[in-house]
Amino acid sequence: MTRPLWQTTVMVSILALLLGTVAPVGASAGAGGSTLALLTEPFLQSPEKNSVRVVWLTEFHGRHHVVVVGERADELNRAELRAAATGGKIRGVRVFAARTGELSRTAEDAASQIPNPPAQITRRHIWRHEATVRGLGVGSRTPYRVVSIDTGAMVASDTYTLAPAAASGQAQKILLTSDHQSMPNTPANLQKAVETVGRIDAVFLAGDLVNIPDRASEWFDDQRGGAFFPALQGRAARTVNGVTYSGGEILQNAPIYPAIGNHEVQGRSGLPTLNESFNAPVPREVAEAAYRKVAKQVNPRNNRKIKERWILENSFNTETYEEIFSLPTSGAGGERYYATTVGDVRLISLFATRIWRGTGIAADPANWQRTRYTESPASHGNPLAQGWGSHIFEEIGVGSKQYEWLRREVSSKKFRDARYTVVMLHEGPHGLGDNVAPAFTDPVRTEQTDAAGNLSIRYDYPREANYLTRDVAPLLESAGVDLVLNGHSHLWNRFTADAGTHYLETSNVGNSYGAYHPLSGRSRPIPPAPWNPDNYLAQGNPGGLEPQLPTVAPLTDPAGTPLPFVQSNDYSVFSVLDTGTGEVTSYVYDMRTPEVTPTVLDRFPLGG
Repeated sequence: MTRPLWQTTVMVSILALLLGTVAPVGASAGAGGSTLALLTEPFLQSPEKNSVRVVWLTEFHGRHHVVVVGERADELNRAELRAAATGGKIRGVRVFAARTGELSRTAEDAASQIPNPPAQITRRHIWRHEATVRGLGVGSRTPYRVVSIDTGAMVASDTYTLAPAAASGQAQKILLTSDHQSMPNTPANLQKAVETVGRIDAVFLAGDLVNIPDRASEWFDDQRGGAFFPALQGRAARTVNGVTYSGGEILQNAPIYPAIGNHEVQGRSGLPTLNESFNAPVPREVAEAAYRKVAKQVNPRNNRKIKERWILENSFNTETYEEIFSLPTSGAGGERYYATTVGDVRLISLFATRIWRGTGIAADPANWQRTRYTESPASHGNPLAQGWGSHIFEEIGVGSKQYEWLRREVSSKKFRDARYTVVMLHEGPHGLGDNVAPAFTDPVRTEQTDAAGNLSIRYDYPREANYLTRDVAPLLESAGVDLVLNGHSHLWNRFTADAGTHYLETSNVGNSYGAYHPLSGRSRPIPPAPWNPDNYLAQGNPGGLEPQLPTVAPLTDPAGTPLPFVQSNDYSVFSVLDTGTGEVTSYVYDMRTPEVTPTVLDRFPLGG
């Protein structure tokens, strides 16, 4: 069978065959000269007291997929690896079989950054393999590698190390990051993080892993060289200012805990391109109302699964994200929001995001387009074609399922007993960026008809109804949360509440939307009348807290004034929580001077 053109394969060398070794990902050969490649190196998920899950992806279903664990894993030759994968007993290693399933939505289209992209949305078949490695010793690391066999061909990964969940008191270095999105500086950011702090023990990623969640190449092999997994596995190749960066070898050895950002949410199906689909979600209740009108035609037997699928395909979903990762669950929220213990840290990951829409408002309502503030007149007769403003994907205000779950979690013994508490969400209560506005609340829809009978539809966002500042932040601060990590505006800034809770965004990886502050000279656009200007803030933090000046070496403006933010794409910032010292340290790297190592920008302690 002819393999997809985007799958990179490299023939194994004659020398490797003669020596009986197995080449790394993308370079393994089998009988008859056929080739296999892993689509990702293995990555770690959901560690527990004596176990951890190992996940990897391929573009073939395969016959055998296993994890080989033990001190001899790196020594095994091809024959031994094949024997281990097919049930043989090999001295010095243990073997764990994987479960295999196919991702249900991954595709490519004309905008995909792959060789010879298809003219229209085309399904890309990708299989996920997951094995649970058990019997691990607390505090120890064990070598492992994965092996996949398809008919006569075999491919194996390089050798890495895995570990069970960190014990209480075990020092960890946790990377705090977000908004990778195949941005130019992402591989440099991750490479410099590893070079600066050494082995990273876990990753907290506050959303926006990719741009279009159903576009497979953004996860695996975007030809610009900065796809999600290659960048976090040291397999990227993104060139900036004449230097090519490979990213960091992180996920093979450390678990990742993400939160859902707006770029993990795919919109309505059935549109011509993946981009159009992504930008066309509607609130679930709108899809439910549309379903009721067509239920007899599309589901005459009232099948529950057909109903749910129709509503999902006509509203929004996070299926690809949820299929790729194995995360803790929260009952009604599933993997979309969850809590877990990571060594000395109790981590809460929330689903707090909404569809991003532009700010433009034409002077004449007849020319309005689909933005956060207005609807296009062309869509007035079709609720599924409307934008519904910047609508929230998951309710989080007082009384919602997510808020009530969060309230119980911050009252739990596991939370109270944790040395450090971290809450992670994509959109945060505080920030200097563009995307902190408008207020995080349900858009208030106003329909007006003029004297000529022309309908106009607009949306407002009452500042006092902001769920994050009104409901969530007070709950977190009263519970004594140490750190709130968010993303979304692609910059660095930090705030501290009177209660001691720190709010940090550290997402500067090459596509900053700017800081809106008197020292930046930037101002957010304020919608004109009839919008209420009191609901919008041109400069500063709509949440009310003043930004903290970096404690070590803040950047300065041309006049030498220290800046409480990093907004320039000439810089990349990464932050690390060291649970041994209880400090969060942010490092800044100047992309224009690659010969200069990253320097400490800011450092602050948790707890107190």
